[in-house]
Amino acid sequence: MTEMLYLKDCYIKEFDANVIQNNDSFVVLDRTAFYPNGGGQPSDKGTLNGIEVIDVKKSENGVMHFLKEPINDKKVYGVIDWNYRYKLMRMHTAQHVLSSILLDNYDAETVGNQIDFENSRIDFFPFKPSPEDLKFISEEFNKTIDRNLNVRKYFTTRQEVLSTISEKRRNLFGRVPETVKDIRIVEIENFDKCPCGGTHVDNLKEIGHINILKTENKGQNKTRFTFELI
Repeated sequence: MTEMLYLKDCYIKEFDANVIQNNDSFVVLDRTAFYPNGGGQPSDKGTLNGIEVIDVKKSENGVMHFLKEPINDKKVYGVIDWNYRYKLMRMHTAQHVLSSILLDNYDAETVGNQIDFENSRIDFFPFKPSPEDLKFISEEFNKTIDRNLNVRKYFTTRQEVLSTISEKRRNLFGRVPETVKDIRIVEIENFDKCPCGGTHVDNLKEIGHINILKTENKGQNKTRFTFELI
């Protein structure tokens, strides 16, 4: 299996690793800082020994790094495309802030999301916003960012975390399979706590403010938000 370095430190930009499986199109490493595609967040970009990594996916045997051309080395030096990774970190943490605001103020749950470099989207249910709602949400988001709250990423047990969260947030943890005993938590101090395996900033001040580009009615009382960071 592959040790996923980003789970403990999202700011790792470079790393050394051993190749434990080599295919014509991908390699599996014993450790990696590359985030594999999943959870609405695209995979990282970067290089292994100077060769471009074009996709990263999880498998039963570890994390597969798909390369632009074959690599024959048994040891590799990985470099993350930091500009791309850091923007996704900001975007993903922004999604958590927005989701928390909608849950706390409108009882609207996040039922889908897709993080991306230029803009991102989130689906909320049940929710049909008015122009006044959108104004409130934008202002509340930006005020929250300006509080400069710290963001912690850590592992804890299901029992421990369920004893410390509100009833509204229990549904989030119910989506994590019962077989998973140690859950990775992303906690924005005094604001939000939820399970997540993605990459995130250490403080909300890194995110910037939000601009809601558009909302779309996706039917059955579901609304899609598309936003950018400014």
